[in-house]
Amino acid sequence: MPHDQPVLPGIALAPGLSHHTFFAVRADADAAQKADRLRDQEIALRHLAGSKVRKERLHVTLVSLGWDAEFPEHKVGLARLAAAQVNAPAFPLRLDRCLSFQRRNARRPLVLCGHDAGVAGFMELHRSLYGALDSAFSGGTGTSHAAPSVTPHMTLMYSPSVVEEHPVEPVGWIVREFQLLYNLRGSPGPYRVLGWWTLQDPRCM
Repeated sequence: MPHDQPVLPGIALAPGLSHHTFFAVRADADAAQKADRLRDQEIALRHLAGSKVRKERLHVTLVSLGWDAEFPEHKVGLARLAAAQVNAPAFPLRLDRCLSFQRRNARRPLVLCGHDAGVAGFMELHRSLYGALDSAFSGGTGTSHAAPSVTPHMTLMYSPSVVEEHPVEPVGWIVREFQLLYNLRGSPGPYRVLGWWTLQDPRCM
């Protein structure tokens, strides 16, 4: 199964913990509206049942900082410092495949994915951010880890059904910033934005 959330070494996704912090790029209004319509089409065509991700929560995860028992002030501070070191260009992101990620339980994510040139800029940002975070969280020991293999994806809903990979009308936008987001497990509302960093205009680099 593709990695659902790329996580820094030593930061676990432990059960029973409620506070999640992660870096992501978020769909702009037009892309979110298009993804929302596409999900409804998939539900109707494939008779899917399950829980939909709210439109204001649609995003593509860059790096997860894991789950904690309480709000991780120190971790967030390190993450902000690392993010400020990233120097990457704005880029187009194109998601043009729909499929289910396989899981052993009934909450299988139905996702939009991209490939090749459609996610090249995302992968560049992922590697740059992961490297900065790895350095910050290693405490300057000089030990570094390669960025993990990831499948850029936007989760649309969770369903017990299995949807095989198939092409869909592309959902795309120009990514001009990335954000550090906070989620409290079980919260129905929008993510709390802990910070955002603007990407460079490629024409000025």
